[in-house]
Amino acid sequence: MFRSDSRYTYSFLQIQRRTVKIVLILLLFSVSLGHAQVLELECQSAVGVVGENTKITCSFKFPPGFEDATINEVKITKKGQTDPVLYINFLDPAVNEGLRIQLHSRTDPSLLFTNTAVSDEGEYEYGLDTNRGVIRDGVFSLSVTAKYDSPVINSVPEEIKVGDGAELYCSTSGGYPAGGIHWFDSTGANWTERATLKITKRDDRLLTMSSKLTLTVTGLSLEPFRCVVLNSSFSEVGETSFRQRTIGGPHSSPHPALVVALVLVPVLILILIIIWCRRRRKRAPREPAAGGGADVDGTVTPLKKE
Repeated sequence: MFRSDSRYTYSFLQIQRRTVKIVLILLLFSVSLGHAQVLELECQSAVGVVGENTKITCSFKFPPGFEDATINEVKITKKGQTDPVLYINFLDPAVNEGLRIQLHSRTDPSLLFTNTAVSDEGEYEYGLDTNRGVIRDGVFSLSVTAKYDSPVINSVPEEIKVGDGAELYCSTSGGYPAGGIHWFDSTGANWTERATLKITKRDDRLLTMSSKLTLTVTGLSLEPFRCVVLNSSFSEVGETSFRQRTIGGPHSSPHPALVVALVLVPVLILILIIIWCRRRRKRAPREPAAGGGADVDGTVTPLKKE
């Protein structure tokens, strides 16, 4: 009988312990669910300009009854990387890292990227530890743009003979992301299909675009050629024009030295003619008129009778 009571008591105690464990597990699970429901993070994607500051607008979403939260810890990691780009611990400031990205305040999770660079472009994971709970699934993305410099056109060769081939090069640099370059003649016809585009990356990850247009000079009035730079949205961001220096055609552009010679030679010839005429007048002798004449002093000398 004693043994039976002991077994019963032992079994009862085990049941009680299991019940306590289940209650504790359910309690912890409900607390975690409560935290997940209490606090959520919402961030808006942004487009930044290279060299300028870019704001990432973020906000907490609270259920009814909750109005604020205080941030204790921040951790932001770029997707594909292991080290955080920003880590802030307000309880231990000595371990803070990556302060080029700034947190707006302990109650506002918005961020500010200072001096935005092309390397900042990408998707980010945003984690927060607050007095209202922990957030591990916050995300946002940042796109980056930069305006291209004014385009420049060069011709190879510089002087082009009618009937020969020529290459026009239009280049621009300092922009991001990749765009395009279009060619037009004076009639508005698009020559881009005859051109080849080359895009290279600089050390600062900004891009250089260069377009080569190959054509044959026919002497037709297609000048000037226009080079139009387009961004990634196919919007025009720059333009320049170029007039070829052709030789041997009705629309040839004469060399500057030839233009000067054509102007100066007639002028010099005219000056020489004027000088020659004046010298000739000075050297010609003066003869008295037939039938009488006047002396130097103005008196009249009568003719002698035969």
